[in-house]
Amino acid sequence: MLIGFSGACNSGKTTLANALAEELRKKGYKVELVREVVRDVFKEFQNKYGFKDLKELRESQHHFQFQFEVLKAQIERENSALNRAEIVLSDRTIYDNLFYTIFWNSMDWKTLKEYVSLFKSLGERRYDLIFFCKPLSNNSKDGFRDYDLNYVELQDLVIRLFVDREKVVEVPEADLNERLLFCLRKLEQLI
Repeated sequence: MLIGFSGACNSGKTTLANALAEELRKKGYKVELVREVVRDVFKEFQNKYGFKDLKELRESQHHFQFQFEVLKAQIERENSALNRAEIVLSDRTIYDNLFYTIFWNSMDWKTLKEYVSLFKSLGERRYDLIFFCKPLSNNSKDGFRDYDLNYVELQDLVIRLFVDREKVVEVPEADLNERLLFCLRKLEQLI
């Protein structure tokens, strides 16, 4: 079973995914957590090209190459985790990657078309459920996508348009414990 966490930056996806993984393990499930892939791929690009932050990379000629690598790594890590566990929780989905690729596109339509083709070929990804996390009102900076906070409403709207509506459950804005209990109740309906 593949469960994705989607939504704008700083909406509590990582915190919720970690808490849910811990809770499911306590219940005896074999759970794998696919951590947000973009950070690892960014480190590789940072080492290779010397980027100081994600914003600098996005303004470079390597942006699409970066997004391709994030998409491929996301699919590979999800597939690998699915071979090892009965429940895989993925911090972000391929739809989030699609949003960032289109949003930061500098009107290079040829490369965008290549990306969309790759997305379609690799993106035959079917999530059993996607927890869509709404932006939290206490939008705290995480040091990675801080400048994206200006675009939270746009991220929220567009990512909602990309995800498969039938399998999306919107996580209410509440404290972590309430959000965790909400997600556990939804998962119990699938397990």
